[in-house]
Amino acid sequence: MRWPWRTGARTQPGEPRPGEDGAAPAYAATPDHVVVFLHVPKCGGTSLHDWMAEVLAPGVLAPDRNRLPDDVPAEKVAELARYRVFSGHFDVVDLDRFPGPQRRFTVLRDPVDMIVSLYDYWRAHDPEHIERHDLIGPRLASERTFEEFVGDVDPRIVPDLDNTMVRTFTGLIRTNAPFADPDASLQEAIDVVGALDHVGHVGRLDETFAWLCDQFGLPPAAAARPERRNVRGRWTEPYLRNVDRTVVTPAAADALEPLVRLDRRLVARFAR
Repeated sequence: MRWPWRTGARTQPGEPRPGEDGAAPAYAATPDHVVVFLHVPKCGGTSLHDWMAEVLAPGVLAPDRNRLPDDVPAEKVAELARYRVFSGHFDVVDLDRFPGPQRRFTVLRDPVDMIVSLYDYWRAHDPEHIERHDLIGPRLASERTFEEFVGDVDPRIVPDLDNTMVRTFTGLIRTNAPFADPDASLQEAIDVVGALDHVGHVGRLDETFAWLCDQFGLPPAAAARPERRNVRGRWTEPYLRNVDRTVVTPAAADALEPLVRLDRRLVARFAR
């Protein structure tokens, strides 16, 4: 089943535009599956999301971009059923809230690079913006050196730093509690990721764009040289400023080790 994309989806003369006067949803026909992107932060997901928002017809991509609460009301689940593509900081728990059948994908990254990128991104926030919105992570990053940031992790940001990828694929991202059985959690994450339809890597995003073109029925040229978004030096938000890349000192590397031990093994399991 082919899905229309923004430059190709057209109505016939005299037909109502999608969403007007009781017209059909934005996609021309209901596809036989939906696409779900489990976007781990700082893994190139903003580039993918923005591209999907540009090429998909209006009403196909769900507006929700954050994990859903544990107690999602039935009416919210019913509302989600109208969409055919989901892209956000979701975890494995959210999958049951989306309609099916699903084709699921994610993008992985070296966990040390991911934490450095997160720290620098948070550090790039303008102080006034931090205070106005009471942003915990950016405030901590602006107040602490990197060694302090990873050496004594504030409990409020444990899910953001402590083996975040494994937490995402086990649902433990919803708690700041330590891993009760690290090896069992790693194996659970491996099983979940292994069952996904596509596993990408931030260093090979062109492969993920090509996979999405195939899912959406787009010509390969639709993903040619896609623009990277939300990266250092090319911020799209006015409250972000440029900062130098953090250098990981030996002391910081030692402090990072327990925070990346499981994630490193997960990424290595799916390296190609």
